[in-house]
Amino acid sequence: MMQVLRTFKGKNAFTVLLLVAALLATQFSLSPSIASAASAFNQIAASGYSSQSGIQLENSTEGGQNVAFIDNGDYVAYTNMDFGSGASTFQARVASAASGGNIEIRLDSATGTLIGTAAVPGTGGWQNWTTVNATLTGSATGVHTLYLKFTGGTGNLFNLLWFKFGAAGLSAFSQIEAEAYNAQSGIQTEACSEGGLNVGWIDNGDYLLFNNVNFGSGATSFQARVASAASGGNIEIRLDSLTGTLAGTASVSGTGGWQNWTTVNASVNNITGIHNLYLKFTGGAGNLFNLNWFKFGTTPPVTGGDVEGKLFAGYQGWFNASGDNSPNGGWIHWSKNNNAPTANSNVNFELYPDIREYSKLYATNLANFGNGTQAKLFSSYDQETVNKHFEWMQTYNIDGAALQRFGADLSDTPNNWKTNRDSVAVKVKNAAETYNRKFYVMYDITDMNASTWKEAVKHDWTTNIVNAMHLTSSSAYAKQNGKIVVCIWGIGFTDRPGTAAEHQELINWFKNQGVYVIGGVPTYWRTGNNDSKAGFMSVYESLDMLSPWFVGRFGRNGLADVDNYSTNQYGPDFAYTQPRGIAYQPVIWPGSAWSNLNPNGPRNENPRLHGDFMWRQAYDMKNLGINTGYIAMFDEYDEGTAIAKIAENSSMIPTNQYFLTLDADGVALSSDFYLRLAGDINRMFKGQIPITVNHPTSHQ
Repeated sequence: MMQVLRTFKGKNAFTVLLLVAALLATQFSLSPSIASAASAFNQIAASGYSSQSGIQLENSTEGGQNVAFIDNGDYVAYTNMDFGSGASTFQARVASAASGGNIEIRLDSATGTLIGTAAVPGTGGWQNWTTVNATLTGSATGVHTLYLKFTGGTGNLFNLLWFKFGAAGLSAFSQIEAEAYNAQSGIQTEACSEGGLNVGWIDNGDYLLFNNVNFGSGATSFQARVASAASGGNIEIRLDSLTGTLAGTASVSGTGGWQNWTTVNASVNNITGIHNLYLKFTGGAGNLFNLNWFKFGTTPPVTGGDVEGKLFAGYQGWFNASGDNSPNGGWIHWSKNNNAPTANSNVNFELYPDIREYSKLYATNLANFGNGTQAKLFSSYDQETVNKHFEWMQTYNIDGAALQRFGADLSDTPNNWKTNRDSVAVKVKNAAETYNRKFYVMYDITDMNASTWKEAVKHDWTTNIVNAMHLTSSSAYAKQNGKIVVCIWGIGFTDRPGTAAEHQELINWFKNQGVYVIGGVPTYWRTGNNDSKAGFMSVYESLDMLSPWFVGRFGRNGLADVDNYSTNQYGPDFAYTQPRGIAYQPVIWPGSAWSNLNPNGPRNENPRLHGDFMWRQAYDMKNLGINTGYIAMFDEYDEGTAIAKIAENSSMIPTNQYFLTLDADGVALSSDFYLRLAGDINRMFKGQIPITVNHPTSHQ
């Protein structure tokens, strides 16, 4: 019926009105009940109006219902809105596939006192949501009937999901720009890499003053965006004078650069009411740190965790061998047809693993190695193999693994692949616990059924991940900011299933259960072209962490390609995500090739350059202030991206079959080189070793 209404909406079409009235009377009840008195400072659902003119409701991709079909002159009204001692700001969640319009904020009638106007832009879709803000030019105190009157051009203007007001005075709970001080001592401002200005040249004893900061009924946490090329210092939070009540102190550490931004948190003693706020800076000699913005919160911060500021590697765990007792019963991923790998006809992988440390191996049909060793391979189905891989993660300083989970089913009927996949998942849990590494589930939605994929992921998560295998109950399961972590890989890709509304609904479903959601997104997520579907920006912005895919997107031109991607992708991506509070986890990869898997693929397609290619990515990222990464992949021998131990030269591969070895570019590397390189990248990201253009990792 909503489509009919959008098509025929016309206030003078009497016949259509009768039809609509009849439909509403017989099938729907769209008029909400009249609300009781409510605080204007809480988030208010637009659908909760007490009266309206000209609008209708529809389901929102962000949950609940939104006000829609808004034309020029329409309005919604809300009785008994309590503005307390005064409101000074207005905020609303809006979307528009047209050019937008305006929200006039009026008191007591549709032509009553105008206290402010919020401009609404076009957002590219009726469910592409964004938040707009406005400063009130008039005074609103006490209890009123609030009218939101909509103005603009012709046709439908925009949709409205929710709104709220801010208290008189500067709200302590909104992000406050450091350069917006009322007074200062000792500081200067400069252009900030995250946009706008930041406060810099902060020395011991300097301060900033912000007048009339409204803490409402209580603030108990403090958050600030800081950077330091020195050793940092402290931010003392004082009330009403420079020597006034000390409510809390935030510690700032060195970040490796004056524009390498990070967010620090601190608990504060409960602050209520309106105060003049002093931020007093203390520390050693010389410049201490820079400050971009700060804000307060109502609950003590739950911060830190296992993925932000950490280095994870993707873990496939998908190799099987005949005789490993897996229900798959064959050579999965090593060969093209499940029979034993045979030279020049049935080989599916590009890199041969260094097999010297595995306690369980399985004979292939390939010739012996150049050094006479029999050509054998491991199986990921063996607990011993998974243990060895996680032992290497511990030894070489990799924080954990993103466990690839390919597909999901609505049916619980067992099959060989599902049984194998779930068995490996439990073995990953066991190994992570044994070797003190972290892991999280990464759903890969590639090739899933477009009509059932979303519900299948929900079912699999609840039935298998949480309830059957108890993965999220493991001490090794990754958490961030107190929340368990999941990744959905394939969001927004042109060749993966799901509309923007479906992806948004799934993200919201996880978030409503207190889950921290990472999105594996296209390279061009930010511009919405090439490998990214259009109209997904609001979906991307709703994620806790974005992890763009870069494998195979560049590399044939070596380091010049990396620097180009730093300029055009890493840098702009990071600059976009940080002010919006979205964590950024770019993909780092060592090189790739897949000539055995795909005969049309050239040998050594994206050369590794004896580690220079992978290090340059990390070096460029760290120079931008990025300290979180995802390595693709730990054990991807098929497409030549593995960092786990690899055959060094022709003495460690069969004599009758081509494999890419680590000495392909003329430099001899030890089989563990890429594990050691990953460990040094992690140390550089964490500020434990200097940022250097050349990697410090020895080739042997």
